[in-house]
Amino acid sequence: MKKLIVIALILLPISQAKAQNQFHMTQYMVHQPFINPAAAGAKTNLNGALFYRAQYVGFDGAPRVAGLNVNSPIGKGNSNIGLSVINDQVGVNDVTDISVNYAYTLRFTNESRLSFGVSGILSLMQSDYASVQTNGINDPLFTDNTPTLLAPNVKLGIYYQKDRFYVGLATPKLLQNDIIYASEYVAENRADLSQTHLFLQGGYRFTINETTDLHASTLMKYAAGAPVQFDFNALVEFKEKFGIGLSGRTNGDLAAVVQYRITDMFKLSYSYDYALNRLSDFSTGSHEVMLLVDLKSALSPLKISSPRF
Repeated sequence: MKKLIVIALILLPISQAKAQNQFHMTQYMVHQPFINPAAAGAKTNLNGALFYRAQYVGFDGAPRVAGLNVNSPIGKGNSNIGLSVINDQVGVNDVTDISVNYAYTLRFTNESRLSFGVSGILSLMQSDYASVQTNGINDPLFTDNTPTLLAPNVKLGIYYQKDRFYVGLATPKLLQNDIIYASEYVAENRADLSQTHLFLQGGYRFTINETTDLHASTLMKYAAGAPVQFDFNALVEFKEKFGIGLSGRTNGDLAAVVQYRITDMFKLSYSYDYALNRLSDFSTGSHEVMLLVDLKSALSPLKISSPRF
């Protein structure tokens, strides 16, 4: 029964497979270049992150996402370059996005920074239609898998940071990448601004006392034809070593976040999501783990305390 429910939720129209749906992660505020390429400009050292997310555990074919992002300043200038690889599996659909990211930062006399980011994306899309159970009906569209098809895309972002405050705006993909079937499966790429997704993010770090900080942030997600979704996040960090927090979404999800700084270079972060709606009847929740790497650098004398988690 679970498999039938999942197929009903995640299968796209028979004649066309969409690849425009964005991957979902809870800990976007921990390493923001995953959702906004301009956020890389807020760092003056080599940094990166790995994450893995198992969503809606208990569903057959539920989403599984794994990602890698690495960023580095270029010399002593105002530019950062990076690489991202995201693999997103939902049911029979498998999409891997390989992105080359660039951010340029303007530095102002009040020690604030304004960064502009762009990512060139190559998407590798494939659908395993032959694995779909069709109740014995020999549907020719579900007897073969699609080939691995290539599709280009672009991500844009802008990011402002001053002291303990940041705000950013990003669009994760400008183009619509589809797998369509005529006489064979082919990739279709088209510009449709009416279908563009927008992410608006912001946050602030409050000092509670000499050893304790409160990180507060929010994210608004806009997608055409869907309700606007808001995330609200708060995390208390002790001695910049251990953190614990909560995240809530207007779609009815609640998440707990735990962090631990292993060394100056490595931080481990884990989140558990639970759906406060009927999804909880079929799923035990979602798990996400992230490892952050932050290398100290003497490339720039400018010291900025990042307000992100």
